[in-house]
Amino acid sequence: MRRSVPNPFFRVPGTGELGTSPTILAGQLLRPFPQFANVTKFQMTEGGRRQYHAMVLKLEKRTTRGWGGHFNYTWSRMMDNQWGQANTFGASTGTPQNYYDLDAEYSLSNIDTPHRIVLAPVVRIPGPARSIAHWILGGWSASAVVEFVSGPPVSAYVTNLSAANLGLFNGLQRPSLTGEPVSTPGGDLDRIASADHPSAAWLNAAAYANAGLGAYGNAPRTDGNNRYQFRQNTDAVFTKSFPIRTHAAEIRFEILNLTNTPKFAGANTDISSSAFGLITTSRGFSRILQLSFRYKF
Repeated sequence: MRRSVPNPFFRVPGTGELGTSPTILAGQLLRPFPQFANVTKFQMTEGGRRQYHAMVLKLEKRTTRGWGGHFNYTWSRMMDNQWGQANTFGASTGTPQNYYDLDAEYSLSNIDTPHRIVLAPVVRIPGPARSIAHWILGGWSASAVVEFVSGPPVSAYVTNLSAANLGLFNGLQRPSLTGEPVSTPGGDLDRIASADHPSAAWLNAAAYANAGLGAYGNAPRTDGNNRYQFRQNTDAVFTKSFPIRTHAAEIRFEILNLTNTPKFAGANTDISSSAFGLITTSRGFSRILQLSFRYKF
């Protein structure tokens, strides 16, 4: 694939850059249309497949006697071969391993989240009617949205070695699994690279190995047994209503990301990089406080 051979297009009119050198890579002559260089445009949806299965459990109580809310749990599994799909909280290659076998890309989706829990309680305190106490104690309501969701699956690839190992027919080579644990031990913050722990890694580099020349790696496109952060987020709202004859005023206090829990992007999953397995970027936002006033007439 990568060895130089005599170039049959050398000095042939109309062959462009292919005719400028007396030698050419052997892989170029093995292409279906060797007279063309790299094709930089291709369909990313041709032959696309996706399958989604889910079980949903939902409990809901209307707001009566001062409280209500709903609980929702989704247990799901999404499979596809959409290698070009991105995920805010993960990392994907954006390129298949073998352009001539896109079926081999069929695995867990880059956006697969097998567990998702949403809890949204509501509490209202009407307070004593037509009294001074109502202005102080009544008219309060509190609500929240609490979400717990699985992180996306891990995917690993090889950038710097792919061209040399696989020649011109392929995309990004995947590594082979060594049998070592892929995920590193410890809690989330123990596995995140920081100023105090610059070498802390989410993934174990020893779990992967270069597949070698002319070989496809056996690591799956996505690994559902090893995932990124199991995320948690809580948003809360507290409101106080003040009736003013036929009008009404309301003070609203919102807290986004109440627990100030950090959320992280995917790790560097290029095994040829010295930064493999390191997560150095956060996603989302830290705690936000918002205070607003509304007058209705």
